[in-house]
Amino acid sequence: MNGAGGNSTRLLFDNDDDFDDGTPLCSVMFAAATLVLVLVVFKIIYERWVTRLAEVPGSFLHSVTSIPMRYHMLRGRMPEYVEEQHRRYGPVVRISPQRVSFCDIATVKQILGSHTFVKAPSYDMPSAIEPNTFSTRSAELSTERRKQLGPGFSHRHLHAMESSILQCGVVNVQRKLDGLLAAQVKGPGAVELQYNKWFSLISLDTIGVLGFGRKFRALEREHHELVPVLNRLRVFNYITMALPWLKRVPKALGRRMRVLATLLAFSQSAIDERRQRRRDSGPAEADLLQLMLDAGQADGEQLSDAQMVSETILHLMAGVDTTSSGLTWTLAALLHNPHILRRLTADIRREFPDREKVIAFEGCRHRLPYLTAVISESLRVLSPAPSILPRIAPAGGVRLGGYYMPAGTWICCAMSAVHRNPGVFPSPHTFNPDRFVGDGSEKHSLLAFSTGVRACLGRNLALVEMHVVLANLLRDYDLRLPENGSPGCASPASMDKPCVGAVPDIPRRTMMTLNPTCPDRDCLVVVSRACE
Repeated sequence: MNGAGGNSTRLLFDNDDDFDDGTPLCSVMFAAATLVLVLVVFKIIYERWVTRLAEVPGSFLHSVTSIPMRYHMLRGRMPEYVEEQHRRYGPVVRISPQRVSFCDIATVKQILGSHTFVKAPSYDMPSAIEPNTFSTRSAELSTERRKQLGPGFSHRHLHAMESSILQCGVVNVQRKLDGLLAAQVKGPGAVELQYNKWFSLISLDTIGVLGFGRKFRALEREHHELVPVLNRLRVFNYITMALPWLKRVPKALGRRMRVLATLLAFSQSAIDERRQRRRDSGPAEADLLQLMLDAGQADGEQLSDAQMVSETILHLMAGVDTTSSGLTWTLAALLHNPHILRRLTADIRREFPDREKVIAFEGCRHRLPYLTAVISESLRVLSPAPSILPRIAPAGGVRLGGYYMPAGTWICCAMSAVHRNPGVFPSPHTFNPDRFVGDGSEKHSLLAFSTGVRACLGRNLALVEMHVVLANLLRDYDLRLPENGSPGCASPASMDKPCVGAVPDIPRRTMMTLNPTCPDRDCLVVVSRACE
């Protein structure tokens, strides 16, 4: 019996899985598993109790793995999740083994104020596209590119181009709305609109003229093929920032790479078309594309076609997505706070009673301080780009917020958490535009467009668009929520009761920019002609 058992035992291991020295495979696997376990335990001990980051507050899980952070990034809930960690642990919190988040305004301004803290590798673009003003990690390239393109976003240049902005954002909107109202699509003299879509089309028309000298007529047709392409590319960029290894495996991205190829081809065709027009002795357009073509002619450092293609893609994405998101959340906040909407509307109509004249940006800036305050408060509580802006600790490390950050640490500036920090903005979870009236300290703590040497290049354009679109829309038309209400606000029957400080609880997620998840349901407004 024992002999048979012994033979069977020998037969069990007497096969090709034995190693030459007679070591059974199962023993090797056990040894490998033990080694892995030892390494995991060592990493946990090191990350949680040995490394210099161990003293930074944060949960145990965050100190040993980045999985929770990446999970919330892919869900589009990263800003809210980081904000919750700051509420629990304070202004400095560890959100992964190598990442520390800050929401103290002074520290954030220090980090973003110079090129000492370079951008993290997550900003790197896929190999198919050149670095651009937003993505480059090079301080030299960033400085050079801003000198080349910055004049196109200056107040002086935008003032010269304002007639085009007003045509796209005001005149075309009035024409479209008046046509719909004349048809009485929604009851007597009223029309129901999905305003998130409208703002995307308006922004696309505007950047089409300013960036390419092209009239897309997106609002007129209520559609443009670039809108879904830009939306998919935005998600594509965000996923590769959450999972950077995907940039090195293009096949894993599948059809998203085809989306990028479509936009690359569009941008190249725009450049080729402009060159051909110039060869045919056409007039030089004063737009961003011409600015890029002319950049560097004096010193010979001209942009290559690949560099211009990358910049034009950035102009399209930033010029459409961030501006339309800002307009969407500002209007949503007004609709969910009818007392603020009434006050702002009365203010605009009192200052600009002549509806035959378009309200320009200078008029908004000098005569409508409450409109500026409303926009600022909207950018604070529902920022279009509530990112965590990762930077890298310099060689030799640095002490920030009372903690030492070793070289290579990812230092994250949690902009949404800064804007919800009660030490910076009292009652941070209320919508209160009055906090931005006057010259209080809160006005100088708004970082919706970042700050410092890498602040948003298109800030002026976004603010001009938001002011003129909202000012003219609210003066010429009456706006209200549909009869069935909307998430995050009382029903229309109780609208007369003040809903002080209500931030609309519309389902949303952040994929590069903050967008509603169900705009066809949650971003509806009823528009009628303004009462005389």
